[in-house]
Amino acid sequence: MSPTHTRTICCKLAVEDQDISILAATQRAFNAAAAWVAQMCWDEAITNPTTAHHRVYGETRERFGLGAQLATCARMKAVKAVKAEKRETRPQFGTRGSVRYDARSYTLKGHEEVSLNTLEGRVTCRFMLGERQLALLRDPAWTIGGADLVWRRGVYYLHISQSREAPDPPLRLPLGACWVWTWGS
Repeated sequence: MSPTHTRTICCKLAVEDQDISILAATQRAFNAAAAWVAQMCWDEAITNPTTAHHRVYGETRERFGLGAQLATCARMKAVKAVKAEKRETRPQFGTRGSVRYDARSYTLKGHEEVSLNTLEGRVTCRFMLGERQLALLRDPAWTIGGADLVWRRGVYYLHISQSREAPDPPLRLPLGACWVWTWGS
């Protein structure tokens, strides 16, 4: 397995007024679900994602009204937090915590818009990108991964992760050695 590099691109979203309440409701439900799953996993000492899935999936969807992918992402967020090393207390998630989106729950529409899965169906938001973010998103050497919807000071951002295979490390010569270049005739 080759090592990979990852990076995150912070993209500001232009969200319509009616969509802000939908995103906020989704954010509350997602984090309430993650908190409930964390409580179940903490109480029952579950740290395996598959075991957690069998234990909480159906009830998470019913209780919090989340679609299949958002319920799965909430479970993964909770299990990861419960598994964290040296954790002495149960993880807790605030109502404005981030919402994790995987490849099935969000879709980039070119480099101008994104479609996000919510409690009310899909919501499309425009990106407000600078030149640097646009160049990073367009770079074909990087593969788009998951994303986190983050609310900060009244503004929504989508933190999009990208990855690529790490290049081979440069050849290191033993101390005192040097390159000898030869040219053919």
